[in-house]
Formats: sequence, C-alpha cells, structure tokens
Amino acid sequence: MMKRYLFYAVGQIFMPFFLVLFFVASIVLLISLSAATQAIKINIFDLLQLFSYAIPNAIFFVIPITFFCACVLGLSRLSYDYELLVFFSLGISPRKILRSFVWISGFVSVVLLVFSLALIPITRSAYTSFANQKKAEVNINIKAGEFGQRLGDWLVYADEANNRHYKGLVLFSSAIENNEIFITAKEGELTNEDGVFSLLLSSGSAYFAKPDEVQKADFAKMRLNSKTEDINLSSYDLIEYWSSAFEGNSSQARRFAQAVLASLFPIASVFLVVLFGVANPRFQRNLSYVYLLVSVAGDFVAMYVLSQNAPLIGTIALPLVWLVGSYVLYRRFIFRRY
Repeated sequence: MMKRYLFYAVGQIFMPFFLVLFFVASIVLLISLSAATQAIKINIFDLLQLFSYAIPNAIFFVIPITFFCACVLGLSRLSYDYELLVFFSLGISPRKILRSFVWISGFVSVVLLVFSLALIPITRSAYTSFANQKKAEVNINIKAGEFGQRLGDWLVYADEANNRHYKGLVLFSSAIENNEIFITAKEGELTNEDGVFSLLLSSGSAYFAKPDEVQKADFAKMRLNSKTEDINLSSYDLIEYWSSAFEGNSSQARRFAQAVLASLFPIASVFLVVLFGVANPRFQRNLSYVYLLVSVAGDFVAMYVLSQNAPLIGTIALPLVWLVGSYVLYRRFIFRRY
C-alpha cells in the first residue's frame, strides 16, 4: 500500500516532466534532421522513419533526469503536505521508503543500459544506413540554365530540363585519366539504377584535351555512368562496436563512459531521493528544486569532465563516489533523525 502511494505521487510528476522534456527534445531532433537531410530528397514518411531512429537517443537523456526529479519532488510534496509525517507515526521509517525506490531505480538503470549499449548504437547504424541509401537513390535534379551542377565527376549545364529529359547539354570533367573532356549534346536523359546514374546523350561531340593535342569524336548515342559512393548497409556486432573503446579509441571510450554513467545515475542517486525528499515541514524550508539543480548539474558536469579526460576510470569511479557520498549524507541527515 505504501509503495503504491509513493509511486502514485511520483507518477503524477513524472509524466508532465517527461512529456515536456520529450517534446523539447523532439523539436531539437526535427531541426537537426532537417539540417542533416538537406542533401537528400525525402518525403514525410522517410522523415518519420529517421525520427523514429533518433527517438531512443532522446529518451535516453530525458529519462534519468525526469525520473530523479520526479522521485525527489513527489517525495518532497508528501513531506510538505504532512503525509510523510503520518507514515512516520505509523512506524514507517525512511529506510522502508528507501527500499521502495531501490528496486525501481535499479530497473530504470538496467533499461537505460539496454538503451545506451544496444538500442542506440543499432538505431544510429540504421539511421546512417538509411540516410546513405537515400543519398544513393536520390533524384539528381539538373536545373536548366544553372552552372556548377555536378553529376559524379562531371559538371553539367542544360539549356532546357523537363522531367529528366534535357536539351542543349554541356559537360566537362578533368578527373578521368587526368584528361580534360568536354562534351556537347543536343539531348540527354538521366536514369538511376541501384545508385548508378546514367546519362544517355544524343547527337553530340566529345573533345579530349591532352597536353599536345585535342581530339574530337562525334557520336549519335553516348552513355555516361556515374556510380555513387559505396554504401555499407550490413549490420554490425555490438561487442565489436564497443570493443574499440578499450583499444585506444578515445572518441568511442568517451561515448561508452557517457552511456554507462548516464545509465547508472538513477541507482547511484537513490540515497539522494530520500535525502532531498524527506523533510520536516515545520522546521525546514522546501529547497528540493535547488538540491535537484545542483546535484543534476554536478553529476553531468563530472560525467563530461571524466569522459573527456579519464573515461574508463571515470566509468567506475564516479558512480561509486556518488553513491558513497550520498549514503554518508543520508546517514547523517536522515537516518539519525528519523
């Protein structure tokens, strides 16, 4: 009965906090997606698919902060509504309240570890593969009368353009066998098959410029193929993905440290929930918001600094120091008084 009452008080705060923070994170994601997808052509369904790949990353950073704040504020509300005093008068000690939060904090940390170490790398890989696939499938839109348009190694100009059919084409390239090639054609048609773009030219001339001569070749039909960059769409091994963090890859070690430290924040802060939430409303002011701001900012600043300078050591040291420090404060200010 007590657990249900406590979790009900926490749940009333958790959902509004989570929805607001998730909404803000979603807006930021959509803005970043719009900037990242400027070079590819996608529709609303493709955008939603990319957004779904980015959701786990947004949820991962929202949940630990929201959960910790909801637990502290829910317990604090019960304290300053004099409801915890009723619990204490019935023989329910802060130790029993603490036990109620230990298992759910551990569960949240386990879920966050699954998100950070498995789900987020997988969805990040899916996001990258999907974006690269769209780049390979993109419709090259050659506009009429514009200079500097590129198709693979070729600079392309067209007098007229109508649904992949072009007239008055001029092409130039200096990247084929170190020769400068200049092509003119009356008409052309562009196709895209499995990432290979083909431009079928009709009725034109090709000029091949060498250091000592220029050769000309007239043609009735010519096909130019331009293959895009090879895309790796295969799945990868998570163990192999994270193993580089222990093999000297500093950026991967930083990601690993931040993933683990953020995941362990709920369970490492379980003593702070009772420390900040339990209070005597007759003699203590409600400073739970200040405590939350200082503790969350302190933990994430320490997480950032350690992940940058000593990621692997910090992965073990910060949760232990945070847990032991909060336990000492809990023993001094809560356990002895109540």
